[in-house]
Amino acid sequence: MRATNPTDRAVVVARWSSPNDRFDTPRGLCVAMPVAGSSLLAPLALQATPSPTAVLGTVGLLALFLSITAHLAARNVLGDVAVIKALGVGIGPAVVSTGTALLSLPGVLGVFFALVVDAVAIRLLYQQPPRTTGLITAIHAVITIILGTVVGGAAILYLSAPG
Repeated sequence: MRATNPTDRAVVVARWSSPNDRFDTPRGLCVAMPVAGSSLLAPLALQATPSPTAVLGTVGLLALFLSITAHLAARNVLGDVAVIKALGVGIGPAVVSTGTALLSLPGVLGVFFALVVDAVAIRLLYQQPPRTTGLITAIHAVITIILGTVVGGAAILYLSAPG
C-alpha cells in the first residue's frame, strides 16, 4: 500500500504495527513463534542467558522470602518453633522455582514439584505426621501467595508512582 499523504501513512502504520512495536524492537530481531495456529513476535528471543550471580541472587532472595513464610506457617500450626528450620524449608522450593523458569518448563509442573519439595522439607525438618505436614504446607502456600501479592503490589505501586 502506498500512502499519498502523511495522514494516510499514519493509518497504514497503525494498521500494520504490532503490539511489540511500542517496545522499539526491530522486526528483524524478533522470532515468529507459532501459537495456536497464529504467530506472535517474540521479543523474548532477545533475552540473554542470566549470569550465575543473578541466578544465585534470585534463589537467595526467593529462599529468604519462602523461609519467612514457612516460619509464619509453622508458627501458626505448631506454636513456637526454631527459625533455623524454616531456612531449610525455603531453599528447596526456591531452587525448584528458579530451575523451572530457567529450563522453560510448564508452570503447573513447577508448582507441583515445589509443593512436593516443600512438604518433604517440612516433614523432615519439623518431624511431623503427614496430616500436620499437609496442613503446614497448605498454610505455607496460602501465606506465600497472599504476602507475595501484597509485597509485589506495593512494589509496583511504588515503582509506578509519578516522580
